[in-house]
Amino acid sequence: MDSWYEVLTACDPSLNVVQSISAIAFDPYQELLWTGNDKLLVSDSGVISLSADSIRMTNRRGLVRWTMSNEDTTNLHCMAYTTIPNSEILAAGKQHNMLAINIARGSVVKKVESENEIVVMRKSRLVCCGATSGEVILRDPNTFRVEHRIRAHTGTISDIDTSGNLLLTCGFSVSLIIDPLVKLFDIRIMRPLAPISFYSGPSFIRMHPKLSTTVFVVSRSGQFHVCDVGNASDIHFYQANTTSYVNAVDLSTSGEMLAFGDSASIIHLWGDRKGSKINAYSNNIELPAVAPPTPNILVGENDPLSLIGMPYYREPLLSVWPSNMMFEVGNPPPKIDPDIMNNMKMIDFVGYAPNPGNKKRNQVVRWSRKKHKAGTPKFHSEKERELQSGKESKEPATLFDDEAELGAIGTRMPKYYKRVEIKYSRFGIDDFDFEFYNKTRYAGLETHITNSYCNSLLQVLFFTPSLCLVTKSHIGSSCSKENCLCCELGFLFRMLEDAVGRNCQASNFLKAFSTIPQALALDLFEPDKPDEKFPYSMLIQNFNRFILEQLHQECNSDNNPRLLKSLPLEKTSLSMIQQLFGMQMISVNKCQCGTETERNIISFVVDLNYSTKNSKDKHTASRSFVDILRSSIRRETQPKAWCDNCQQYTPMIAKKIPKSLPPVLTINCGFGTSVPLDYWKSLDRNKPWLQKRISMKLEQDDLIVKELASDAIVDTSYIGNLNSANYANYEIMAIIAQIRIEKETPHLVVFIKVPNNQLEPGNKGPWYLFNDFLVRNVTEQEVFNFQGLWKTPVVLYYSRIDINDLIDISVLPSEIDKSILFKDISISKHRLTNKKTSHLLTPEELPQPGTLVAIDAEFVVLNQEETEIRSDGTKSVIRPSRLSLARVSVLRGEGPKESIPFIDDYIATSEPVVDYLTEFSGVEAGDLDISTSKHTLVPLKVAYKKLRLLLDLGCVFVGHGLKKDFRIITWYLLRQDIQTETHDSIEDARTALAIYKKYLQFKAEGIFEEVLEEIYNEGKKCNWKPIPGSFGIRSDVT
Repeated sequence: MDSWYEVLTACDPSLNVVQSISAIAFDPYQELLWTGNDKLLVSDSGVISLSADSIRMTNRRGLVRWTMSNEDTTNLHCMAYTTIPNSEILAAGKQHNMLAINIARGSVVKKVESENEIVVMRKSRLVCCGATSGEVILRDPNTFRVEHRIRAHTGTISDIDTSGNLLLTCGFSVSLIIDPLVKLFDIRIMRPLAPISFYSGPSFIRMHPKLSTTVFVVSRSGQFHVCDVGNASDIHFYQANTTSYVNAVDLSTSGEMLAFGDSASIIHLWGDRKGSKINAYSNNIELPAVAPPTPNILVGENDPLSLIGMPYYREPLLSVWPSNMMFEVGNPPPKIDPDIMNNMKMIDFVGYAPNPGNKKRNQVVRWSRKKHKAGTPKFHSEKERELQSGKESKEPATLFDDEAELGAIGTRMPKYYKRVEIKYSRFGIDDFDFEFYNKTRYAGLETHITNSYCNSLLQVLFFTPSLCLVTKSHIGSSCSKENCLCCELGFLFRMLEDAVGRNCQASNFLKAFSTIPQALALDLFEPDKPDEKFPYSMLIQNFNRFILEQLHQECNSDNNPRLLKSLPLEKTSLSMIQQLFGMQMISVNKCQCGTETERNIISFVVDLNYSTKNSKDKHTASRSFVDILRSSIRRETQPKAWCDNCQQYTPMIAKKIPKSLPPVLTINCGFGTSVPLDYWKSLDRNKPWLQKRISMKLEQDDLIVKELASDAIVDTSYIGNLNSANYANYEIMAIIAQIRIEKETPHLVVFIKVPNNQLEPGNKGPWYLFNDFLVRNVTEQEVFNFQGLWKTPVVLYYSRIDINDLIDISVLPSEIDKSILFKDISISKHRLTNKKTSHLLTPEELPQPGTLVAIDAEFVVLNQEETEIRSDGTKSVIRPSRLSLARVSVLRGEGPKESIPFIDDYIATSEPVVDYLTEFSGVEAGDLDISTSKHTLVPLKVAYKKLRLLLDLGCVFVGHGLKKDFRIITWYLLRQDIQTETHDSIEDARTALAIYKKYLQFKAEGIFEEVLEEIYNEGKKCNWKPIPGSFGIRSDVT
């Protein structure tokens, strides 16, 4: 550290009056240095400045984003980030409250009482607050609760800094004399260490960002020295060439540049090498937009006046009509029928003609509706209305039929990549035409559900055949966990299989996901109103790691099946998720003293590391995908960790050495500025940088990764090791990408290579784009094209080419646990057992394929419908009401116990119910509460598991989907008047079964069409409302 020298001295030449520089800060994102007379804090989206009575944030071009100045900002002095960098700051001063401020909104989210006057603040493991009393108060960065207090000086604190577990302070004595000692503390054990002497008077302290024990101590006179806190004798002295007093100091994030600001408005910049940088990796500098100079126009006698552009006027032009001369006149009058004009006879100024009969007397032509917006589907009700009126208009069979596809090097974004949204009519979501967006046999997932950003990864997991089999076999087991994501995935995958192109909802999975506390702690939940900068790429990568870990915990047991044929034992300690996705590795930590520790770990996800520090390839621009993948798997870092031999934290060399290759390789591509898009854009002879096939080989402690030709089955260079477990050929199967359009909220799409046995006929290729409920067959060139800035890779899934030969699916449980149909399950604490409404099935009554059962369900409302009134007075649905299953009843459809229910379960809910719909559901307040319900109460998963089991056993379900017509049919055919006061699911299911039996009778007798016509005629007579005390008149249907 003896090579520091002054690089330059600068000041603002436009200043008329010398102003003292009291704040200076290097930009950690761009090669910029910010100065001012307020406290400064630089974030990724702008610069935050703090004065005594206000806080302001501006972007790097100088435009103000927000300003906060109110009764809470009276005497502020300092600020620092909390646990959420670039999202939240903590501001304090000589006032009673510390303020936690959200950077995005510029609003106070929390107030923390403080009994001390805080003048300086730093963020480490704790928030360190230096007070005028000489104390350093250490607060928890999450709760802001005081954890410890350290008496550092007898007078006020002038500066503090932290590095790891070290806390350094400088300040004054009680007589306002600068304390010549820099105090050191270990905040792990809250004990002081040996201080550093600096007789020039330490006023500023900065720890080196790369050398964790190196400190810069600066005095106001410009003298500073650099020393090691562990070796105070190794000191290097320097003197800044200043004629006044130093007021501000900052050290760059690279540790290569040091800046001073003095009271003469002069900046002194020092560096420790030639070509010093502020940051190791900086973004492009964001400069203000400069207006182009106006051109000089020479106008001659023969030149037109149009050469001169229109000037900008500050006053209204004469062509602008004044407001007192503008009137509302309404719609223009309708045009007179041409037949009337042709036959009109005039007497004086009055004309008359016979009525041609095109309209009734005094009838006014209805004002035409607005034309349908192009590129959006029509509602089913709208199509039906046009069909009945005979004015059916043509529309494309599917979305963007004429849209040009993205080629191998194109950059223009096709419209089918845009975020798709569900539009609602007064008939709800069922009126939306999902087929307009999807003509394939593969089901899409709806987007109106919270946390639906998971849709892309859920589709990837569904098209991972081995995982799909594992989850589907899991739902057949006796899993007792209420919110089991593995069970919910199995239910979802079965639904996607049965849908055959119809849209599906992941609502039950996402509902169970929202109840897991680990997901909340990892901040995996989507905000209610995400903005255009919300990092969906980071969110889906964190969810990718979380879901695999969660599935591992839920599938793990003492006797895990041997899914991989290469494992030696029939039972293994590895869960099925570890066998499919886990890469076994050895983590080696080696201290400088020679002590080496090893531990075995299993990693589910590989995080791509684009850094060139550990790469053998010195030319970064020519680094291939396989080179980066190899360095990311076999990673070597130099962290600071605890050494048992040295009994202290020391720099170590940490290595991760892979010992196995998983059947499915999962890769996170990074997010934000950490992803070098130039790599992904690069083409080698029109070949994309991302490899379609790769081969891997383990040789002792080394890993070899090679590109594999797209038409090759194996890598011929390893032909002698094909049977080794240390060799694998991979083929890419899925790519999740983030789509970002300017001034719009980003979203995620996924490209999936559908397995050959699931491909639909007549396809362009195996690749399909899933944009939520939009599904489209795309070309391979389009999948691997990342030339445009709007498309960024996020997650990659590779599968071994020989995965079908590696997996033994016969070990998966094939027997379905049928005991749930015979068990009396209830979680209600006050169930009335003497008033049970159902009789359980016996093993002898186990349903067989074709067994007839009757079903009915009731629902409650969790969220009311959100609507808005348009300017023309019509109502528009923004978000439909959210319903939850409240009761389900299943009755025997045949046999000696016909019409007797064997399932009558109420569904427990932990979410608040806004409307029980008692008039229509029969469910009352308290029926779904564990502590108050008197009915058979079960979790939602138990109810779905019973219904899924009945479906898998081959039962035929009978129910009703009609509304008022259901009562008319019952009234006419069965001579019963149901649903008079409230609804009952057992009554409705029993009635639907009786009507079905009548249907079979009429079909056998050949009179079904005749009876149906009679029902319609009778319904019209009574306006589709049963007449009390009167029933249908047909004599042969009783």
